Amino acid sequence: MIVTLSPDGLITSLSNAAEQLTGYSAHELVDRPVTMILADRSIFEVPQMMEAAADWGAWKGEVTHRTRSGKVFKAGASLTQLTSHEDNSAGFLLLSTLQEKPSANASATLCEVLDHFRETAHELNNPLAVMMGFIQLILLDLRCEGKMRTDMERLYTEMKRIVQIVERMHSYAASLQEEQHELLRSRKTS
Repeated sequence: MIVTLSPDGLITSLSNAAEQLTGYSAHELVDRPVTMILADRSIFEVPQMMEAAADWGAWKGEVTHRTRSGKVFKAGASLTQLTSHEDNSAGFLLLSTLQEKPSANASATLCEVLDHFRETAHELNNPLAVMMGFIQLILLDLRCEGKMRTDMERLYTEMKRIVQIVERMHSYAASLQEEQHELLRSRKTS
């Protein structure tokens, strides 16, 4: 389950898997507090989670989710801080993986979601590489001076930051996907 949050903990977007697991649609959750899909102590731990993610770049632990129908399930979670080009908090990325014993079909679906997430992150690199190439060409032009040069250099720096963020998201999704594959393999052998 993938959910992005504003710096103050409001949901800004969520994956299809998040919609399916919680029973809420995106338009019902966007601009609402993340506590709407949490239960038990997790509701009260959000400020500490966000503070840890802001201080250390990420928080990892366990959360309890609540669905629209009231069903509660535990999930391993990671909260990663997203930063703006001025190194200010642009919000957070919440990734959750089920910990209770879901059906094999649910684990397979999560693997498919993670695979799609990895592919999307990988596909973002292609247009980013093209844009960075064009910026480099502009910077090589002797007519690129003054404010335009400064703007192009800043744009290039920010593009590199985006590439790094996409790479971290890709790596994290890959590790979660491997955990899910291990879980599926262990179920088949038992």
